[in-house]
Amino acid sequence: MKLTAIFMVVGLIISISWVAWGFLPMLAILLTTLILGAIGYILDILGYSINDFTQRLLKRLSN
Repeated sequence: MKLTAIFMVVGLIISISWVAWGFLPMLAILLTTLILGAIGYILDILGYSINDFTQRLLKRLSN
């Protein structure tokens, strides 16, 4: 559930930034938050974790 929360917060931050720089309907904020939340939820279900992701990324960067 950590990835779900992270992706939802990222979606909310992106949406609020869009509104701050120009008017977008509230629907854009909700859709972005829900879409990124759904991505995080799917990644949670598939068993991805931030620790595994960072380990794989660091391993690839070190080679």
